[in-house]
Amino acid sequence: MSAPRLTVQIVTWNHASVIDSCLESLSLQSCGDFELLVLDNASTDGSADKIACWLDLERSRRGAEFRAELVRAAANHGFTGGNNQLYARARGEWILFLNPDVVLPVDFVAKALRLLAMQPADVGTVAPLLVRPDGTVDSTGLLIDRFRRVYDRGRDEASASAYQQEEDVAGCSGAVALHRRAMLSDVCVDGQPLDDLLFAYYDDLDLSWRARLRGWRCRYLPQLSATHRRAGRNALRRMPGREARGERGAREQTLVVRNRFLVMVKCERGLNLVKSLPWLIPFELARLVFLTVRAPRALAAYPQALAALPAALRARRQIQRRSRTHPAVLVGLA
Repeated sequence: MSAPRLTVQIVTWNHASVIDSCLESLSLQSCGDFELLVLDNASTDGSADKIACWLDLERSRRGAEFRAELVRAAANHGFTGGNNQLYARARGEWILFLNPDVVLPVDFVAKALRLLAMQPADVGTVAPLLVRPDGTVDSTGLLIDRFRRVYDRGRDEASASAYQQEEDVAGCSGAVALHRRAMLSDVCVDGQPLDDLLFAYYDDLDLSWRARLRGWRCRYLPQLSATHRRAGRNALRRMPGREARGERGAREQTLVVRNRFLVMVKCERGLNLVKSLPWLIPFELARLVFLTVRAPRALAAYPQALAALPAALRARRQIQRRSRTHPAVLVGLA
C-alpha cells in the first residue's frame, strides 16, 4: 500500500468524554488521503475501548482504504513519549499532531493537503487558526516573550479578524500542528523529534525553537481552522482552586515551571542568555515567591530540573552544535 501524504497522530489519556467528537470529525473528512495513528496512555476511563470500537466501525464502513492503528501503552508516556512512538510508525510526508479535544471541519484534510503542497521547502511547520466552540480565539501560533514564556497568539480575543494574514510565527500550538516529516527527522535528538524528558507542557516551544535553530520556518495559515475545546488547562493561570490544589494540578504546575528551564538550557545561546539576565533574574525571584505562597507543591520543579540537568546538557550539545541561525532568532517576538 502506498504511503499516505498525511499522518494524523492522536495521543490520549482519559479523554473518553471528548474523543468521540474528534474521531467523528475525522470520519467525516471529504478527503481520505491520510492514515490515523492513536496511542492511548493507559487510560482508566475506557478511552482505549471506545477508540477500538470506533476503529472497527470505520474499517467495516470504509474497507481496506482506511488505514488506522491503535497502540495501547502499558503506562502513561505523556504527550512527548506518545507522539514519539507514533512518529516511529508514521509514513506520511506531513504529520498532524492532533489533540483529542479538537474538532476538524469536514474539508480540513483536503484543504491542508492543497496548502501544504504550496509551501516553500524551508517551511517545516504550518500553524492553523484555532478557535473555541464559542468563536473565541484559541491560538494563531506561538509568541515568546523576553522571560522565555510561551503564549498562544491572540488567545481569548473575541474575534480572529486581526489574524487573517499569512505570516511566519515563532511556533505552533501542539493541539493542532502540521509538521513536515523532513523537519521532524532533521531536529531529532537521539532519534526522537520530541523530548521524552518533558512529558508534557513546553514541548511545542522546544520543538519550535530547535526547528528554528536549524533554519526551518513556521507558517501561520488562517485558511486552515479547527475548533479546540481546551479539555486541558493552563496549570498556573487556574490557581487557586480545588482542582489546581489537587494532585493533577500540582503535577501540571510542576511540569510548566520545570520544562521552561529545561528548554532554555537546551535551546538558548549563552551570550543571548547573559544579555537577558536583567529581565530574567527579577522574574525568577518573583516566580519563586509566587510559588512559595500560592503553589508550594510546584516548588518540586526546581529539584526535578536539577536532576534532569545532565540529560538536558547532553541534548544541548547536539542542538547547539548543529545550529544554523542567529541565537536571538526566536526569543523576544512577543
